[in-house]
Amino acid sequence: MTKLLVSKDNPNGHTLEAVFRMIRGDILKRCNDMQDDHNPEIQEVMANNMYILGLMEQIIAHAEASSAVMQRIYGKNQG
Repeated sequence: MTKLLVSKDNPNGHTLEAVFRMIRGDILKRCNDMQDDHNPEIQEVMANNMYILGLMEQIIAHAEASSAVMQRIYGKNQG
């Protein structure tokens, strides 16, 4: 049984895309907090985070596509 994600046994769980959006939001907030810090190490972290955010967009799109397939097969909220 999943503890976090929606499934047959956990109908009130989160979808993958919802979890990834939460993570994306946290990364964006962290970047916003660091944006004015010109420390080279912080700038490296910012660059890494920006790269991760680009990957997150791809991950979210794939998760949404998978959720659409699951909804067609099992109906809404039936991971």
